[in-house]
Amino acid sequence: MTRSIYRYEIPVDDQWHAIDLTGAVVHVGCRSIYIVELWAIHTDGPATRRGFRAYGTGQPIPDDITHVGTTIAPGDHLVWHLMELP
Repeated sequence: MTRSIYRYEIPVDDQWHAIDLTGAVVHVGCRSIYIVELWAIHTDGPATRRGFRAYGTGQPIPDDITHVGTTIAPGDHLVWHLMELP
């Protein structure tokens, strides 16, 4: 089985975004204040549709979601927390 790492983008727009992943998330970062990026293992196996949303520090977060990672936006003024639906 071939493995690599792919990058995906999640807009910072208070919406949930579906991404089909074939492996684990390995890193969260951002190069823009408007987009959170995640890097995940990619294989040639079957994909699972997963839901992600970026939250800002201080925003209310539902109890039933999982923290994936945190990143500081360029300029060091905003911090985004990537959350996933169970």
